[in-house]
Amino acid sequence: MTKSPLRVICDAGPIIHLDELDCLDILNDFKEIVLPATVIIEIKRNRKFALENIGRKFIELPGKKPGNEQLLTMCQVFSLDIGEIEALAVLEKYPDAMFLTDDAAACLVSERMGFKVHGTIGLLVRSIRRRQRKPNDVLRILSDIPNKSSLYLKTSLLEDVKMRIRKEFGL
Repeated sequence: MTKSPLRVICDAGPIIHLDELDCLDILNDFKEIVLPATVIIEIKRNRKFALENIGRKFIELPGKKPGNEQLLTMCQVFSLDIGEIEALAVLEKYPDAMFLTDDAAACLVSERMGFKVHGTIGLLVRSIRRRQRKPNDVLRILSDIPNKSSLYLKTSLLEDVKMRIRKEFGL
């Protein structure tokens, strides 16, 4: 089992989607969950009790724009929303943290800037490797996504992820 990053910086998507899937506990191995103020507002608007369901304290930081001109430009070019922009600004302060987002454009910007990034699907697969969930449990959760979650995924991508899990874990 690999060492877990101490800190994650979150966009609203993964917290909303993990709450919809009753899987917020997979965030428990992170020591700090940092949420920009705008992200907190978005989470509360979409999943009123999700932050209470995290089961641990999170750190709220005031929102701000990135100080790095290249990062700010990429945020504008990719039309990122304010929550994603604020989360990326926090990553400037904590570059060793992991960024959690389900937005494809935010992932591209994050990777381009050299930040570690995971989405809901990556967190679910990671939960197998960290022995938080069994492979069959994650396969069931993945199958539930279209009916229980607002996370949009192409059916072909979802099936590909499930196939890779079956193959990797001999199911």
